Amino acid sequence: MTVPVAAKCRAGVVLERVTPETLKLYAPRLAAITGGHISKDNRSINFLHPYTNAQSIELFTRVAPTLTLTGPGRVVMWVARLPAEAGEEALESRDLDGNETAFPDIVGTVQLAFHIAPNGQFRSEVRKLIVDDRYQGRGIARVLMETLEREAKAGGSTLCLLDTEAGYAEHFYSKLGWTLSGYVPKYALTPDGKEKRDAAFMYKEL
Repeated sequence: MTVPVAAKCRAGVVLERVTPETLKLYAPRLAAITGGHISKDNRSINFLHPYTNAQSIELFTRVAPTLTLTGPGRVVMWVARLPAEAGEEALESRDLDGNETAFPDIVGTVQLAFHIAPNGQFRSEVRKLIVDDRYQGRGIARVLMETLEREAKAGGSTLCLLDTEAGYAEHFYSKLGWTLSGYVPKYALTPDGKEKRDAAFMYKEL
């Protein structure tokens, strides 16, 4: 399922809503994107070295059961893809073991999670906004976030939350109207295990 043509916009991508079936196919590519960030920026994304390609894939496939829910606790997931008609050749994609992955035209992803608690079903959360670092600066993350916010509002959410590594993406979210609520010091280890980095927590009223 693709989103309206307007979402192709400045970034030159088409957003596709992910299903449990397509997630199985796309997860190796999403794992490769994640691995690129960990190796390049030593970013704190769930893992400590050494970790396996299978663990990286499972980071995404674990949400499959929630993609078919229609009530509280559901997750909506998108991938951003280079449109075939644009004629842009996708850069190669390789996993942690150096093997080529399918779907190199997938260049980003994001997840929207709706809270399950009865007293918090008006809340939603941004999870795993990741763009292939080779395609950054093209507005892809903005398109993903704008689509996510529209879906959250349409789904009855009036408050959306997120956390991010401090100093990494706060300015980006601030430009989209998000408010910083505070920092938690030494929140997560870097993949090499040598440093505990702070986390920034942000929110947006929809």
